[in-house]
Amino acid sequence: MASVAYQALKRLLVNGPLTGFPTRRADAELLLELAAARFDADRDYSEAEVNDVLRDWLASFCDPHGIDHVSMRRQLVDARYLARDKSGARYRLLRSADDARVDPMQVLGDIRDERAARKKHHLGEAL
Repeated sequence: MASVAYQALKRLLVNGPLTGFPTRRADAELLLELAAARFDADRDYSEAEVNDVLRDWLASFCDPHGIDHVSMRRQLVDARYLARDKSGARYRLLRSADDARVDPMQVLGDIRDERAARKKHHLGEAL
């Protein structure tokens, strides 16, 4: 059985890559949890490292102009998933969620596979 996080992400991605930050609070929180899961609690990150992690992760399931890494970084700090030092140069993970290990690329692949199976089934019935 798929997790609640998996089902929510599947609903978010059913029409393809994300084109913007979710407006529904629970969806936005899920996305922040998934983003926070990209970071190790046992180390500090430079701003450039945080940007690289987020840029690479977002590129895997967002439209090129959907959600930018800078906005995501700010959201993570505002929601207290990441702490930023006073100079703004170093970041540290404050919290993450246990069920936030859902991979958006896997969800997109599952959606694509399900569509292909439905299409194949539909074409088979049409013959």
